[in-house]
Amino acid sequence: MQSMAKDIQEALSRREVPTGIYCTIHKEIELVRYKRPPSNEQGLLGDTELTEDGFQLTTDSFCSQCALEGIYQEQLGSRAEKVANSNYLKNSKHGKYKILKTQSLVGKKSLWLATFDSFKVATQNEQDILNQSRRIARDFSSNKEAFNVIFTGEAGRGKSHLAMAILQEINEQLKDVKKSCLFINTSELVREIKISWTYDDKKHEEERLTDLMRTVDYLVIDDLGTEASFQDKQAGDWIQSIIYNVFNVREGNTIITTNLQGSELKRAYNNKIISRILENSKGNIIKCEGITDKRMN
Repeated sequence: MQSMAKDIQEALSRREVPTGIYCTIHKEIELVRYKRPPSNEQGLLGDTELTEDGFQLTTDSFCSQCALEGIYQEQLGSRAEKVANSNYLKNSKHGKYKILKTQSLVGKKSLWLATFDSFKVATQNEQDILNQSRRIARDFSSNKEAFNVIFTGEAGRGKSHLAMAILQEINEQLKDVKKSCLFINTSELVREIKISWTYDDKKHEEERLTDLMRTVDYLVIDDLGTEASFQDKQAGDWIQSIIYNVFNVREGNTIITTNLQGSELKRAYNNKIISRILENSKGNIIKCEGITDKRMN
């Protein structure tokens, strides 16, 4: 028995390719990549690169101690579940309807209660903005020509509430026609990606989130440009990259909420991103000014 275990360990060691990088958890252990026979199918480990002797190398690198402790098994199970869920959500009518509730990254959970009816109106200006929001939901739901919407204004002025209300209205109106909605808060997006960095899973989580944001039918990007999103330069650079990649593909049906004005947005993002954000938003830039602080209600 011991001889068999030794033979297996030696066979595995011959497949190891050292990386020169050490585990962030077990700092004394060097990460390795593994050789495997070539295959036309790309598995969860992302086998793409070929070695000189004709084997495929796993894209991911591994720590032997993490493997013993079951950390990678847990990660792979989670990743497989995400892939399966993603396929169901994309290809099923009811799955598309569920994307909003199951895949969104929402800051305050109370935001799920945001509807047009729950938006408290105190002034005529607030009523006008509510009416504009209802009109936007109707236009989106009627599958008219795609367009973008931008809500601007100080914090607490109901921008996120109205964006969520629009999205929930669309989701209900179009649930029988395989249309998907997604709400992404940028601070939550940063938090999610930071978690993936901890487990050496950044590439897969980044691809999953980017693909989701690029392909859903209706998307809200909430609190774009908030200071909390850019306290970490690495996270800030990632947000810049993902926002550009998302808008580079999307041709409309995107709602942005931001506390920043035009000049402030230009300082926070490069010109290509600003151009993409403003594209198709003419007539749909809603300035939430002269509105009571909705956080106090």
